[in-house]
Amino acid sequence: MNREAVIVINPGSTSTKVALYNRDGEILSHSVRHEQKDLEPFAKISDQLAYRLQHTREFLHTCLNENPLTVVGVVGRGGIVKPLEGGTYRVNEAFLHDASYGTYGEHASNLGSLIAFQLKDEFGLKECYTVDPVSVGNMWPKAEISGVPGIVRVGRGHPLNMKMTARKIAKLQQIPFEQTNYVVAHLGGGISISLVQGGKLVDINDALLGMGPFSPNRAGALPLRGVMKLCYTLPEQEVTKLLSSKSGLMAYLGTEDLREVLKMVEGGNQQAKLIYEAFVYQIAKEIGAYFAASKGKAQAIIITGGIAYNQKFIDDLKEFVGTLTEFHVYAGENEMEALAEGAFRVIDGIEPAKEY
Repeated sequence: MNREAVIVINPGSTSTKVALYNRDGEILSHSVRHEQKDLEPFAKISDQLAYRLQHTREFLHTCLNENPLTVVGVVGRGGIVKPLEGGTYRVNEAFLHDASYGTYGEHASNLGSLIAFQLKDEFGLKECYTVDPVSVGNMWPKAEISGVPGIVRVGRGHPLNMKMTARKIAKLQQIPFEQTNYVVAHLGGGISISLVQGGKLVDINDALLGMGPFSPNRAGALPLRGVMKLCYTLPEQEVTKLLSSKSGLMAYLGTEDLREVLKMVEGGNQQAKLIYEAFVYQIAKEIGAYFAASKGKAQAIIITGGIAYNQKFIDDLKEFVGTLTEFHVYAGENEMEALAEGAFRVIDGIEPAKEY
């Protein structure tokens, strides 16, 4: 076995995934679950750093004692930072500042680069990395226009998984990644739908706040009059929390688990049936819009993320968009693999690290 390994860190809202990868793939992995009661005392996401770092160290200490490996790199999932081109970035002071202070938004993934930076010195490394942060995109200028001067459409989604999955489908179709033209939909707690052309996300919705279909707990695009009324009746922080984590399936049905929603539907719950149909319908419309943005030339529609495991949902979605072009399902997330591969591309000199 190749004994050189990179440490991969991927923080989520209630978990921290930690793994060791060599050039052949995963060696060991572990997901540390965080109870909500343990996270509630922290006012900001960055305040969780010491707590999550301790759990990460415990796993690494145990597995490295049992598996003699040489750690040659540390890579953490990048968070919400300024809009960036895709690639592997060296975590520098500017990146750490924006991730720590939530300059461009608060998200659990902001902790990935912070934990990686803390660990690099412990393993005698000069650098640590992040790959395709949440705000990565190469948005067409025309896609940034909102309709109101001064308000710019921004893309925040799941580029790490989307690009990795697109690479896999490109290999399957035997198309060079730089020549691909795909509509990619990541369907999970957040929903990202993008047009990926030439390996770049040229248009993508804001999956966190304000664009696209509603998700298991996010509002998506909304009628402006209702938003205006909401903003005049509640403080900004409450509106942000409502739209980014207390909306969608959760708001309508009291659960963000699609499996539970489908149980309600099977049990004859007419409200659940209506909301589920709207959920599929909105996602299908958004995919159709991005297919139109490709001028009808997309070589595939790719469905990924956790919701893609649900065959009932896939069948229903396929009724809307399955005849537009090739339809591929690659369920789950490839984020850990994508982080490791991105780090090794820089470590092995295949591509240079980018500067933030």
